[in-house]
Amino acid sequence: MPLASCERCGKLFSKTNLPICPKCEPDEENDYEKVRDALQKSPNLTAEEVSESTGVEISCVLRLIEQGRIQNVPSSGKVLCGRCGAPAISLSKKLCEACLNKLNQELAKEQAKIQLPKKKEVEVGTALNVPDSLKGKSRGLEFRNRSER
Repeated sequence: MPLASCERCGKLFSKTNLPICPKCEPDEENDYEKVRDALQKSPNLTAEEVSESTGVEISCVLRLIEQGRIQNVPSSGKVLCGRCGAPAISLSKKLCEACLNKLNQELAKEQAKIQLPKKKEVEVGTALNVPDSLKGKSRGLEFRNRSER
């Protein structure tokens, strides 16, 4: 099983289906119940408003949305870029347009730095020319045999 870092407490655990360790699962379920109850009372709340009204961290609310456990939660567009803090493009991207372009440019620069080794050039017919290579060896043997005589 792959190891993962728990998104609630940060500890390593053997990941199964959830990004939460077994110790944090009860807390996650309690937060889910709070969020679900708040959305049943007021279904038009944004993710930020749900977080404020329930006391559940926004990261938990967004995680529940990404997992598909909560639906119909409109976002007020206040999801912030993970690099600079500007408004992000979307919940899934979590980057602003400028940082996304910068990241693409950085990636292109790093890819340009990668150089594969040059292929060795092989002359046709020289690598597998067995009779010529044997002639050279046999001449050496003949020469030694003559000198030994």
